[in-house]
Amino acid sequence: MLKAQDTQFSLAEDGHIHFQPKVGNPLPGEAVAVLTKGEEVLIPKVGVLQNETTAGQDEAALQNHLEDWLKRHIATVLEPLVGLQEIGAMKQPAKDIAVQVHEALGIIPREQIEDLITQLDADDRRDLRTKKIRLGPILVFIPALNKPAAVRLRAMLWGLQNDKELPMQCPKDGIVSFEVEGEVDAGFYQAIAYPVFGKRAIRIDMLDRVISAVYDAADKGKFRAEHKTAEWLGSSIEGLYDVLEAMGHKKIFDPADEKAEQEAKAAEDKPEAEAEPAEKAEDKPAEQSEEAPKDQPQEKPELAVFRLKKGKAFEKEQSGGAKGKPKHGGKKKNNDRKGGKRNKSTNRSPKIVSVGPEKKLEDSPFAILEQLKKQSNDKT
Repeated sequence: MLKAQDTQFSLAEDGHIHFQPKVGNPLPGEAVAVLTKGEEVLIPKVGVLQNETTAGQDEAALQNHLEDWLKRHIATVLEPLVGLQEIGAMKQPAKDIAVQVHEALGIIPREQIEDLITQLDADDRRDLRTKKIRLGPILVFIPALNKPAAVRLRAMLWGLQNDKELPMQCPKDGIVSFEVEGEVDAGFYQAIAYPVFGKRAIRIDMLDRVISAVYDAADKGKFRAEHKTAEWLGSSIEGLYDVLEAMGHKKIFDPADEKAEQEAKAAEDKPEAEAEPAEKAEDKPAEQSEEAPKDQPQEKPELAVFRLKKGKAFEKEQSGGAKGKPKHGGKKKNNDRKGGKRNKSTNRSPKIVSVGPEKKLEDSPFAILEQLKKQSNDKT
């Protein structure tokens, strides 16, 4: 076992390390060790099991061998996260962000590190991008950790560190959004890159896409919900509204509510004598069917309008690129240089420069007209 290939070992979601004696056999084999909580989330303890497979093995040597294998396995599956341990010559703000993202398993609310983000310069942001860290408007995260294997491994490691019973209940591979049933452990879902808003857990890359669409559609602090975002999430319209409100956006107008009120009012105003009984569907002739043609797309109703919650990140990005606002700390460049190199006059009105031969007064059409009038008066 000590000379076995790495592919002969596998890690199950219940925290057991399995060994397959036959190279190339896809079956996991027998459990030879179990993981327990360690001092760090990415370094759990390995305990060798006593069974027929491990019998006759040097227990200390086998434990060291399995610890080394586990370290390589975690480094492979969570490569961008483990890579944050080597931050090199990063400056302090970027270094502190990288450390906190690493400790949070690759995802952290932006508001927790907003003070550090405001200190970043262009070089710091480039260094963070090199480490595959994305500074999203709500969350700071590593998109490369959204793969199913990385989600499952982080779920297990988080469960060990938080004394949870394994295996943890993970989302189905590749699913981008789902409704959470029962009690919601927001910390767990965030750690595996499925933050919960309302009753819906949303994979972080899809959440980032929805947030970007919201801010792109916003105008004067308001935006209208879009059908496409509900389709992205695979949710109902009401489910989309719950997500948006959980993000902090406030619904201020819903055409569906207004339509319902108008219909209710019309029903109240209509006299009972004029009310016509509803025609039963089975009594209605087939030729009177009012169904729209199948090839005609059904018009989608307008959705609700929300008041936008503008976070610090969004406000800074907007103000930084706004026209008419000075950059570089708010200092305006002084165009009036000393030493007489620039015109110090405050009169900036445009100068009129005439080009061409000088015009004589007698050549003016008004002067010619005046002469004709005078000649006519002389004749009379």
